[in-house]
Amino acid sequence: MSNDAIVLLREDHKEVRRLFREYRGLADGDDGARHRTVQKIVEELTVHTYLEDELVYPRIRQELPGLAEEMDRAEQEHHVADLLCEELSRMTPDDEGYDAKTAVLIDAVERHIEQEEADWFPMVRAALGRTELRELGERMQAVRETAPRRPTAGGVLHRIADALEG
Repeated sequence: MSNDAIVLLREDHKEVRRLFREYRGLADGDDGARHRTVQKIVEELTVHTYLEDELVYPRIRQELPGLAEEMDRAEQEHHVADLLCEELSRMTPDDEGYDAKTAVLIDAVERHIEQEEADWFPMVRAALGRTELRELGERMQAVRETAPRRPTAGGVLHRIADALEG
């Protein structure tokens, strides 16, 4: 697999979309499979948003200051996704609102992914170039190993990642 940061982000997006399709394809009565799939979605999104917030978005802000407003919006979209993931991590399919929260999360993340891939990634690729994207991707792969897997674990691991970067 490539070390290119954009390629790695697209691979994450591909996996998240696959999990979304899996969830949508599950029968309402299969609570165990729905719960496992949602928990996997939560884990994948938690890792992905962490990597973007800690490594990718700061780099985009540095190299493409014209995207500052879009980065602010993207960070708030991540915040909302993190809140939904945190709530879903404590819920089961029997809980009221489980499917609605999951549907809102899926819709929001799909829109977010489309915007990143269509609008930002081409600009980021042009601004950073092959070498910098490879270096950023290598950093992402290293941090991925210790990135939080559950939304509630972010506080301690966030400080660890900050220490590693400093």
